[in-house]
Amino acid sequence: MQSPKRRGKRRVSTNGSLSRIPVRLNVLMGIVVLMLGALGWRLATLQITDSAKYKTAVTSAESSVEQVNVQRGMIYDSTGQALVANKGSQAITYTKPKSITESEMYAIANNVGKYLTVDTKQLSTPNYATYYIQDPKRAKRVVEASGTTAAPGTDAYVNALRGYVEKHKKRFPLTDLQKNKAMIYQKMANSYALSTVYLKETDVTQQEIADIGERQSKMPGVKVGIYYTRDYPQGDAIKSLVGGTSTSKSGLPEDSVNSLLTQGYSRDDVVGTSYLEKKYESTLKGTKARVEVTTDKDGNTKETTQYKGQAGDNLTLTINAKFQNDVQDILEKNIPGGNTTGAYAVVINPKTGGIYATAGVNRDYETGKLTADALSTVNQANVVGSVVKPAMITTGFMNGAITPENNTITDQPISVAGTPTKSSWWNRNGSGNMPLTADTALMMSSNTYVMQVMLRLGGLNYFPGMSLGALPTSVYQTMRDGFARFGLGVKTGIDLPGEITGIKGSTTREHIGNALDESFGQYDTYTTMQLAQYVATIANGGYRVRPHIVQSIQSRDTANKVTTTTTIPTEVLGTVGWTKDERDLIWKGMNEVVHSSSGYATGTHLKDVKPEVSAKTGTAETTTNGATTVTSSLISFVPDSDVALAVVIPGTDDADENVNQAIGSQIYAAFWKDVQDAGSANK
Repeated sequence: MQSPKRRGKRRVSTNGSLSRIPVRLNVLMGIVVLMLGALGWRLATLQITDSAKYKTAVTSAESSVEQVNVQRGMIYDSTGQALVANKGSQAITYTKPKSITESEMYAIANNVGKYLTVDTKQLSTPNYATYYIQDPKRAKRVVEASGTTAAPGTDAYVNALRGYVEKHKKRFPLTDLQKNKAMIYQKMANSYALSTVYLKETDVTQQEIADIGERQSKMPGVKVGIYYTRDYPQGDAIKSLVGGTSTSKSGLPEDSVNSLLTQGYSRDDVVGTSYLEKKYESTLKGTKARVEVTTDKDGNTKETTQYKGQAGDNLTLTINAKFQNDVQDILEKNIPGGNTTGAYAVVINPKTGGIYATAGVNRDYETGKLTADALSTVNQANVVGSVVKPAMITTGFMNGAITPENNTITDQPISVAGTPTKSSWWNRNGSGNMPLTADTALMMSSNTYVMQVMLRLGGLNYFPGMSLGALPTSVYQTMRDGFARFGLGVKTGIDLPGEITGIKGSTTREHIGNALDESFGQYDTYTTMQLAQYVATIANGGYRVRPHIVQSIQSRDTANKVTTTTTIPTEVLGTVGWTKDERDLIWKGMNEVVHSSSGYATGTHLKDVKPEVSAKTGTAETTTNGATTVTSSLISFVPDSDVALAVVIPGTDDADENVNQAIGSQIYAAFWKDVQDAGSANK
């Protein structure tokens, strides 16, 4: 009996899903076969049909783009005279190709070394060793001496030989001619691909130029070029202000070499290393030219200029070169002997902040040797004495300690508990006690007037024997805030690197007695540039302008046409905030310092200066070389005019304390001769 057929049983059909899988695989395999066929056809085309074309392209020419140095920007004074220019001299350069072996450079260096003599003092021991082992015969001697078993041509082999020569240099001598070639090889090997280095930049002889020029085709990358050095048409003294540059021999400064390399500099590029040259490096450096060098299969080269390059931008300074030199000369001729450590002066336009001259001379009090150092006006600070009194009295006005209507204070010796008695120069024992107004206190340079103003700032009134226990230490900050309105104790913002703020004394309770000294300039220290900004603020009526050396920047196009691109504007950093009456009292007092008929006036040595000047003198007690000395200082201006000055001479003897006025008088005479006509004053 047959079993009944089960309905609905699933049957496997030859046309089912299992039968469709091989079809998909066949399609994919077909596609792969077609792609492989296309790749095979293309490969055959490249290797057979187009082979000759590509071989010709590879062997016929090799090109690279080289960078060529341009002239550094020049620096001019305010009258257009060149202070810093460029002096070009013929040089021998080397531009390293994109791909070159050590053996190829070795051959080129040996060829160049036959015709070019360089200084070998900087030949390093590692490069000496590297050059030595490039010669197979010399390398064999090193192998025999060292006993190395490293396989020739490997890094281990080279390192073993080089290291052995470095340690036993005397056993493997080079002749002077070989050292000359090794030095050339060192310069080539240490350069970067497509960078240009100087094989010899100075004192290249005409014979060397001729010999190298005739054989350039056999010395790939070697050329006769131009090397620019800085030149100073007005004399080297200006270098103490504008700063210096590196040379190709010294290389990039060690403290900034990595940063400069990332900016595209080569190791032997010329860069600013100090002062204006450094601060304005990005402006002065220019943009290198780009030249495409194509070499055909026969070694012939063709140069195509892609970009002519652009010389660095020029700087025009506010400095007047003749006046700068005259001020420097005045300082050097008038600086006292003895323990004097220097003399510094800054002449400024109080309306714009432009510096006409900033000069300085450092003096070794042991040998008497003088060294020009204009930057001491921004990076050296001294206690300056009574020249701070206009700022101190103004601080009293601003904080209500005195007013234009009520500012009479009796000058008397100040005797407080725990502090030596302090007095004015003409009233040591109290026999000269007298009531003084603010302007008269300035004229007579009363120390005790400003000390009593300080006490009032702290909420106290003076009486003999009083204690300073109730005087808040915040009085220091009150005074310093007032001084800072004029630029004392803060950076002036001048466009010169290395500016300091000076040293501020301690303000702890233990030093509360020094608040008396602070009030008349015997505690904190200030730079000469700060004094210049300070007197400019007084002279212009109360706005603090940023001093600046650079007046404008000019660019030069490829046709050497000069265009002014930037003019430095007058920048106001702050205002004093005094009233007209307060300002007029300060102006009156400073005028009386010079022109009062009183025997107590401290600045009468300036009374014959024309046009008439206003001033404040200062004499700070100091100790130099174990001796009692003074810092003789001066701030002065011609009212309603374009000139003000500051002078500081530290370490002088009492007998020379008026040297500040002698120097000031001569500077004014030079200014009206060199910079402006005296008739232009007050216009």
